[in-house]
Order: sequence, then structure tokens, then C-alpha cells
Amino acid sequence: MLAEHGPMTEERLVSVLNDCGVVLGADADEALAEALDDGAGVLAVLTDERWVSLPALLAGRVFTRRLSGPEVEHDFLESSPDLGPVDMLPEHVGYQRLVDGSPVIGVLPGLDDDTPTARGVPPEAVGDLGALLLPTGYLVGKGLSEGDVIAVQVTAEGLLLKAAPDEVTSVEGTAAVGHRLSQVLAAQSDEPVLLDAAVWTACADDATLFTELLPPLGEMLEACGLACDGEWLAPPGFDFRRWRANARLGAIAVRHDLDHDEAVAVLAIVALYERIADLHAAASDAYEGGGDAALTAFATEMAGQPESSGTGPGAVVRSVLPALAEPVVAAAVLTETVGTGSDGAAALGLFAETLEPLAPRAARPALRWLRGKAHERLGDVAAAEADYEAAESLDPQWPLALSALARYAGDRGDATRALDLLRRAGASSDHPLVGLLEQFEAEPRSDVGRNDPCWCGSGRKYKKCHLHREQLPLDERAGWLYRKAGLFLSDGPRRVEMADVARERAAFSDSPYGLLDALEDPLVADAVLFEGGGFAEFVAVRGALLPEDERLLAEQWLLVDRSVFEVEQVHRGEGLTVRDVRTGDVHQVRERAASRQLKVGALICARIVPAGDTMQIFGGIEPVELHERDELISLLDAEPDPIDLVSFLTRRFAPPALRNTEGDPLVLCEVTLRTGDPAALVAELDETYARRADAHTPQWIESVADGPVRATLSLDGADLTVHTNSEARLDRVLDTLRKLDPTLTVVEESRQPARDTREAAALTSRSHSGGDQVDPRAAAVLDKFIRDYERKWLDEPIPALAGYTPRQAAADPTRRDDLIRLLDSFPNHLDQPGLMSPERLRAALDLG
Repeated sequence: MLAEHGPMTEERLVSVLNDCGVVLGADADEALAEALDDGAGVLAVLTDERWVSLPALLAGRVFTRRLSGPEVEHDFLESSPDLGPVDMLPEHVGYQRLVDGSPVIGVLPGLDDDTPTARGVPPEAVGDLGALLLPTGYLVGKGLSEGDVIAVQVTAEGLLLKAAPDEVTSVEGTAAVGHRLSQVLAAQSDEPVLLDAAVWTACADDATLFTELLPPLGEMLEACGLACDGEWLAPPGFDFRRWRANARLGAIAVRHDLDHDEAVAVLAIVALYERIADLHAAASDAYEGGGDAALTAFATEMAGQPESSGTGPGAVVRSVLPALAEPVVAAAVLTETVGTGSDGAAALGLFAETLEPLAPRAARPALRWLRGKAHERLGDVAAAEADYEAAESLDPQWPLALSALARYAGDRGDATRALDLLRRAGASSDHPLVGLLEQFEAEPRSDVGRNDPCWCGSGRKYKKCHLHREQLPLDERAGWLYRKAGLFLSDGPRRVEMADVARERAAFSDSPYGLLDALEDPLVADAVLFEGGGFAEFVAVRGALLPEDERLLAEQWLLVDRSVFEVEQVHRGEGLTVRDVRTGDVHQVRERAASRQLKVGALICARIVPAGDTMQIFGGIEPVELHERDELISLLDAEPDPIDLVSFLTRRFAPPALRNTEGDPLVLCEVTLRTGDPAALVAELDETYARRADAHTPQWIESVADGPVRATLSLDGADLTVHTNSEARLDRVLDTLRKLDPTLTVVEESRQPARDTREAAALTSRSHSGGDQVDPRAAAVLDKFIRDYERKWLDEPIPALAGYTPRQAAADPTRRDDLIRLLDSFPNHLDQPGLMSPERLRAALDLG
């Protein structure tokens, strides 16, 4: 529709689709958004929020670029600014080639570094906004060298590259581009807009724009006086630096819930940090280059700048540092400088140390706390704790230092001191760390008086020795040790890895909160801790803080592999006896919750670790089907990474797969091809396929002897339409047809996956909402699958029926009511395929 009718708003697009009979269903906005999002490389949005087909909009347009030395040497074309309007096209497969058949690849630094590196292109050669990568030797092969101009034209067959005159001039063309872009900017209240979107909008308003050879876009912008900064375009004289600062200021205020003055202070302090970080990097890279001296000079300048001048770094420092006394400002500075990682931590420590002499006393606890965080990020927990203690001595009530010290006290096993620190910091009773510490705080002994000799034999009084320093037995503290490692994981750079693994765990979730739920799944954290190396890092960094017996226990855990176990005995509410199917070792496991659910003979995947006098399971228990046991064992033997492990163990949540009779994933395929010789094609089809005698128009089928129909083919004039229910079948038919008739060209192609019940139900749901674009075979296949599943369900153990099968429950008077209630809870939408029918189930169970 966009290619045929031109740019449209979403509202107009919905109206046009409706007029053409395309019904988007009950949730039209979501359906349209999904379709637009799927249009990478083809669909784009203009500055006025109209959507456009890029191939249609840019067809015939020409953009030029003056080649640099690195571009010619390494065969790539910088995207911005000159080729920014076309660099999105190669995201679509149809534009990943040039007209002459040569491949072209769009690359972005940080995302596609492997591709240019494999070609020998230095990472620094490609600009921040990416490039188009050409075949090796392509530019030299066209006789091009540094300073030459290359023209890039958009055609239906791909991008056409050709040499252009070295001095492309067009006063009228340049003026027209400047005029149109100025109009686009004026419509946006002279605010910056993305350069590519601005050019697209100008092209949408002027069909003649860029249809002739013009100077490179960047040169024309300069000639017209328009301001360009990276991917942004603005009116003449626009202050990009101020604009970016204001945008960053607003983002900081929103991100940390700060008022304007607090956000200004954070921005100014972060700017000072960034200057020190740059100088620190220079000093680290080359002492002889003057970096170290520059750093010293900067520190001296800040310390010695007269306050009365009101200018220079010293004045800025003295004006903003008082704001650090507010914990929310200090916390925001940490996040905006180093976040949860270690990059920049050394510079942060130097920054805090340099500024502390200049700061008022109220702000010094924050600078000591920032130094502590810098040391912590660098793995020096002893120095970090000393910094936190120094911050506490400066202000015994400064909450961030108290909270940090509470973590250290907790790691040392002193729950009482940790709780005291948290309460001084103002932590509420529902604070998660408070709840954890209260769970593991040991009660004073009742058999020893305060002034009696301590039970440990030290000769000191109990109140001076172990009172408030009691410890729970190690088997009870094992859970605390595991939680300490979890806190380390959630408070560091591995949070990104946690999110990646959680996305794998949520792969089959239909809930909008699927990712959040997955982040709470015990398997996710455990996989990152052990398969991902997080626990080893925890022991290396914070192991020195742990009580001796916990540290030794932690080192034991590092030697334990995850494995597959068979349940041999169950002691309800107490524990399990399990056998490691890889080694044959038998373990008595203390596990109260799982022992109420698991049955003898069940297979589980878990990590069973020593915990004092017991063996315990941390990180969740995953059920394993017998047919997946050997594959899982092979995976564990290969020492998988967290994502591979979680991906395998998450497969049990996948919807049942739908396949055709040949075992191919179900994909409803329809392709229309156009022939240049219909009569000759009919003769060839008659020789190759069986013609249907009962069809009103010429139709053929592909099938095997006494087997199902694999494909149907129908001819309407010069258009041949092919239907199959798998991609393998379609590709096989298309290969045959191209041999029969080389003139065939694809007019339209649709492949709609229905590989599992969820995808098939989505297709049939859209069909029931009024759309006519869904093949009714999806509903038929899904209905057959559900009926087969219902027959199997009648004889499967159901947890809601205490492990009884529905047939057993129907025959047991004590379970019959539970079965009826279960069936009553099923949705009863008889007209919607993909749902089990409670009516059919009641009939099969003779429940009336």
C-alpha cells in the first residue's frame, strides 16, 4: 500500500487497508505496529510521522560521495552524511547486492565488528555511524582513487554504483536541496532532526529531488549553511553542544528522579569526571606524551583557581560539589560514570581523591564512598571497606556508606551488626536485605548468662565474647552463602549477562511480565553463577570477607558439577535419595519443598552441593524427560555456557510442535509467479503433475502414491499460484518450476509459520476476527492436533488431580468432583481452534 499510494500516517494506512478488504482484527494497532516493525530496510518513518516505502521513495534517486583513502584501500563507503539516506536499504535481503550482482553489507561499529575485521578493515577506519562494505578490490577495479566521486543510485535490482565527475556542480540542485531541508526543519520548530529522515521527507515532498547528479550531501549542507552533527541536521548556527547537554540533563533528571538543580549538579560533576577520565586514559597510554603532566596540571588548576574569578575548573568544582552531600546525587554520579562495571573505575577513584580537598565537609563522605565504589569495581574490597569506614567516620548517618558497610558485615557473617547499620541508614523493615539478615541472625544462647564465662572456653565473659556474635550451624548458613553470591551477581557487571540468560528462559512466555519473571527464576542466576563463572569471581573478590568455614564451603562448591539425577526414595517434607546417572554416586539430600512433589523414578537436573552435615540443592530443580536424558548429559559433559544450558532446559515450556505428514514444520506457503508463455507452461505442468479434472480453472497437484497432497498449483491467465504447507515442499516445487519455465518471476510470496500450537492459534484467531488472509488449513491442522492431544490427556497424570489420570479420577468417587471442577475451569470457546474442548472431554469421560 505504501509503495502504491505513497507516504501515509498510521491512521490513513489503516483506512486504506480496510478499504482494500484487509481487516487487522480486534487489536488493529498491535497488528499494524508488528507489520511496520517487520519492515526493516523497506519501511521508514518521516519527520512528520508518515510511513514510507523506501525502495519506492528512493527509486531513481542518486547520492554521491567523495572517496577517502581508507575507503579506497579497504573497499567501503562511509554512511553519514553523504549516504545516510540509503544505508538502511541493505538491511533487506533485496538490497544486499549491487546491480552487477556484487554483495554489499551494511556494518555498524560495535554490532558488526567481526565482518570488517575478517576483511582486514581496521575497526577505527569505520566511522561511528557505519558503512557499506563492498567486495575486496571493487573500488580500484572501477578505476577509483582517493578524492574521486562515486554515485550510488537506487534501482529495483539493487544499488547501482558508478564513477561520477570529480567536480559535480549544480547550483540550482544544491539550492533546491537546501530549500527543501530548511522547510523540513521549519516544520519541526527548528529543532534538530535525523538527517536520513529529513532527506526522506524532502524527497516525499519533491519527486525531482536527487534525481540528477549533485555534489555529496555533506558538501551541499555546508554550502547551504545547514548544521550537521553526526546523524543530526539542524538550522544554521544551531548549538549542538547545548542541545545535547539539555537532552542529557533531562534524561538524568528522569532516570534518577532528581529536581532540576540536582540534575544540573550531577551533569556538571560527571563532566568533571569525564575530563579527568580522558586525562587519566592519556596518562595511562603514554607517560612520555605528557598525559601524566596534564593530569597533574589539571588537579593543580582546580585547587589553585581563585574563587573570585568565577571561571575555570576550580570555580565549577566549588559550585557543584556541595550537592554531593545528597545521597541521591552521589548515587546518580556513580551510575552516570561507571555504572555497575569496572571501566572507568580507576579514573573515578582518582577523581574522588583529587576533589576531596576542595569539597566542603558535608560532601566528603560521598567522595569517600565513590572511592570505595571505585576500589570495589577494581576488586580491592579491603581498600573499599576502608573508604566506607572513613565515610562513616565523617558522617555516622550518611546512608550510602552505612548500606555498603552492612554488605561487608553480612558477608562476614555478622547479621546483627549489618542490621544495625541498615537501620541507621533508614532501611525499612521490608527492605530485602533486612529480611535476609533477620532470617540468619542467630539468637543469644539461653543456657549462658551475660556475665558467665563464654561457652567457647576463651575465659572471657559471654557478653564480651560471643553475645551478639553467635553463628548458626553451617548447614543452616549455606543458604546465606548462596544469597551472598546472588547479591554480588545483581550488584555488578553481570547484570547484562543475567538479562541475556533471562530472555532465553522467557522464550516461550506469553506474559507481558515474562522477562521479569525469568529474572526471578532460580535457574537463571545459578547458571550465570556457575556455568558463567560468577561464583568463582565472587569467591576471588569477596571470599576473604567470608567466615572461614563458609569460604572453604564455597571452594567446595566450585568443584561440584551440575548433573542429572534419578530419584530413588522420597521422604515427604524432609528429603530425597537420588542417584547421579553420570557417576552412579548416591546422595541423601535435604530438600523439603521438592520432596512433596517428586516421585520415585523421576529424573531431575540440579546442582547438589555439600552444606555442613547435609547435602542440599540450590539454584532450582529442573524435571528431565527420559527421551532428553542422554542429550542433556552430553550437553553437561561439554561444559555449556549459561545460555546454552538454559535454552535446553527451557525447551519443556515450548508449545507442542505442529508438523505435516513428512515431518516438516507447518508453514502455510503461497507464491504467485508470472509466466511469459502460459500455453507452454500448461503443457509442461501436464507432463509433470496430475491435473485436477473437477477444477473450474487449470489446477495440478503434487502427491505421492496413496499419500497426501504435497502442493496445489492453479493457473489464472499468466499467473501461477502455488500452495504448500511447508517451506521444504514449496522450495522443491519452485526448483522444478524454474526448470520447466525459466521465464517465471515471483509476483507475490507469503510464508506464514504455524510450527506450533501457539503460532497456529494466532493464525486462526486472526481468521476468526474477520481477516480472510489465513489459509483454513491452519485451523484444520490445529483442530486435528488438539483432538489427538485430548485423547492422550485422558490417560496422563495431572498434578491438579494429585497425579491421577482423568480416566482414573472419573472412576474414583473421591476424585470425580475434582475432575469436574478442573473441566469447568477450561475456557469453552467452541468456535476457536487451538483450545481443548471441555464438552468433548466430558463426553469421553462419561461425565454427562
